Amino acid sequence: MKRLFIVVLASTLALTGCASSKPVFSLPLSPVPYVMKVDAALVTHLTVEIPKNDFAKSATKDGAQAQVLLYYTPASGSKVIFMSVYLFPAKIFDRLKNPNQPPAYGQEVTRRNGEVLSVAGPSDSIFDPKTSDGKNISALYETIYKATTYSPTS
Repeated sequence: MKRLFIVVLASTLALTGCASSKPVFSLPLSPVPYVMKVDAALVTHLTVEIPKNDFAKSATKDGAQAQVLLYYTPASGSKVIFMSVYLFPAKIFDRLKNPNQPPAYGQEVTRRNGEVLSVAGPSDSIFDPKTSDGKNISALYETIYKATTYSPTS
């Protein structure tokens, strides 16, 4: 019985190790000192840019140390903003929170070395969920608020 258990366990571990997993790409979010782990099949749809609009200027004025916009380019059509990423000193980010309002600079994803990485993503589907772009957005959305999606670069 003990041998059978060991054989079954070894077979299970071997099969689990052979299971195919999706290739992952580390997308740099510079100047935010993190990379975002993205399904390699989706990375060709993504573009990272430094925002220069009035809201970005307000974020800087409010204490953001770095920020980027992540754009999604659909199979046909123009790119759209998928999410914003911010890096704030933790004390400033905590001070900016207001329990009576939606977060101005996204949801905290991780806190490290006195800094907060926050993400503001879509609140509704950008594309029809039945289309390939809708499925891509849904797959991305499932990951953006998970700390394991991001790794520091420094």
